[in-house]
Amino acid sequence: MAKRMKNIEYAQRRGKQKRLDAEHIAHSGGEFVPSSPPLFSHDATLQSYFNKGWNGVTACDISMHLRETKTTEGADLVSEIRNFKACHFR
Repeated sequence: MAKRMKNIEYAQRRGKQKRLDAEHIAHSGGEFVPSSPPLFSHDATLQSYFNKGWNGVTACDISMHLRETKTTEGADLVSEIRNFKACHFR
């Protein structure tokens, strides 16, 4: 049985995913990514965690999502180091 996520974890993950989706749409369609995160919840705490997820997306996350950075597949230590180097040492 999978572990259930807390609401704040869900809000943060959803914020990150929404930002990556917005970046993908902007990249393919020429639109701009909103500078401020969209409304996720009227609950201030959940909106705060959504904003953290939205603003926590790095340029490396975006390029990996858009498949611009080529990394090796695999779960061994060498491939993890290659993934790290591809994002942080260009």
